[in-house]
Amino acid sequence: MGLQYFIFLFTFFYSGLYTATGADWSYSGEHGPKHWPGLCTTGKKQSPINIVTEDAVKTDLGELKFIKYSFAFAGDVTNNGHSVKIQIRPAPIRLEGANLPNSYILEEMHFHWPAEHTVDVNRDVLEVHFVHYSNKYHNTSMAAQYDKGIAVVASLFKLSIEDNMDIMPVINLTELVSKDVGKSTRIKGTMVLPSWFLPKDHTTYYHYDGSLTTPGCQESVMWFILSEKLSISEAQLNVFKNVGTENGTLCFNYRPTQPLEGRTVYHHLEGYSAASTLPSNLLLTCLSLLLCKLLHSK
Repeated sequence: MGLQYFIFLFTFFYSGLYTATGADWSYSGEHGPKHWPGLCTTGKKQSPINIVTEDAVKTDLGELKFIKYSFAFAGDVTNNGHSVKIQIRPAPIRLEGANLPNSYILEEMHFHWPAEHTVDVNRDVLEVHFVHYSNKYHNTSMAAQYDKGIAVVASLFKLSIEDNMDIMPVINLTELVSKDVGKSTRIKGTMVLPSWFLPKDHTTYYHYDGSLTTPGCQESVMWFILSEKLSISEAQLNVFKNVGTENGTLCFNYRPTQPLEGRTVYHHLEGYSAASTLPSNLLLTCLSLLLCKLLHSK
């Protein structure tokens, strides 16, 4: 067995073990984000980040194609002590398009309250992550070891005075597992549609290259944060805030934003072209020159 292959096996096993054991890390205290080891501390492409809208490079990266997201599926809902996760049993739900190098398969969805990514330092009340792995690999654990192995789509939620009825089935399932840390509840009689957690307009998004937001923080993620937001009521949000852990209530589960370290954040706008702004800029320049000439002639 070659040394390189041995190192891969060790890294693969260790990262999977570390992520799975809830006692090793948390969101506060002596096991909080400041004390997460390895790439979580030393990496240069860490997530989440604060998106500065003025600095984002406007471009047309291509449409994100959410294939079969409107199909109902069954699966398992788990309170793993760090989040509520909906694990999808093998299903042909995948992500394509944009600047993705190939097709990415949806493995699971999970939630962060409040949101992990911020936009112009504004932190929304909830963020859902759709975690996909490249079809070159067998699952997210394996894909996480390779550059661009994982693609995560994030939807942000703003607070509303009314319940979001589309997500009530998931709210109810979350209540079922809220006090059962580590136990899974098979979705019975309730089918989940991933499209419930996509805004109706998902044509615009922010994109950058980053990492997983939990240990071991592998820098193998293509991030897509949708610009439009969904809504959630205070009562619905409180269901997440009352999720239990082995050490009490999981009041929040977000990792603080990380330094950008020179990375570029793109703002996808369908049909946008930098060249399309040239005529208007040229017109403004000509008008300015003409005005200067008129003023100088007086």
